[in-house]
Amino acid sequence: MKILADRIDNYTDDSRFKASLDIIRSMDSKRYEDISHIKSDGNKRRSMAAGMLIKDMCDRLGISDPVVGRDKHGKPYIEGHPKVCFNLSHSGEYAVIAYGETPVGIDIQERRGVSEGFAARILNEKELGAYDATDVDMICRVWTVKEAYSKLIGLGLSYDFRSCVIDRDHSRVYDTTGTYISGTYKGYRIDNDTYMTVVYESSD
Repeated sequence: MKILADRIDNYTDDSRFKASLDIIRSMDSKRYEDISHIKSDGNKRRSMAAGMLIKDMCDRLGISDPVVGRDKHGKPYIEGHPKVCFNLSHSGEYAVIAYGETPVGIDIQERRGVSEGFAARILNEKELGAYDATDVDMICRVWTVKEAYSKLIGLGLSYDFRSCVIDRDHSRVYDTTGTYISGTYKGYRIDNDTYMTVVYESSD
């Protein structure tokens, strides 16, 4: 598994933005349309950086003229290359991609304030009793693990984050319903304000 990252400020220059947009138009029609309709400059650049990371990945894998498709949950894939597994995320100043030959989920989150109501939407009852719901750093870390896991199993935000539990001692994350695979996670702190987690299928 490999991880690539890009900063969104790499796309503030108009000529580079337009050149990158042309590349994305030929590769990923949905992302091109999305970027064309996004009003926020920051969000445009985040989506742009994520799209260019797909191009970077394909270049490194020797895939010429890639075409991006999407499954029923909106998860992107490279048409004609079923063995290429990848996942994207962007937040704040960064976009990231993780890729390899087995399913992977990645999430990056810029540190921000969280409410107890938000914590209750991602933590199950046991976790609510174990974690301080006002601890922003802890909640952001837990959030990235659970979102990366939901992307590993292909459900994204449609998955109920309260249905999985994190085993911090063994760096594992499990679905409590027994419906989905378990994952092994690795967490990173990109800078003082940004957290990232990668989750991949556990070997046992």
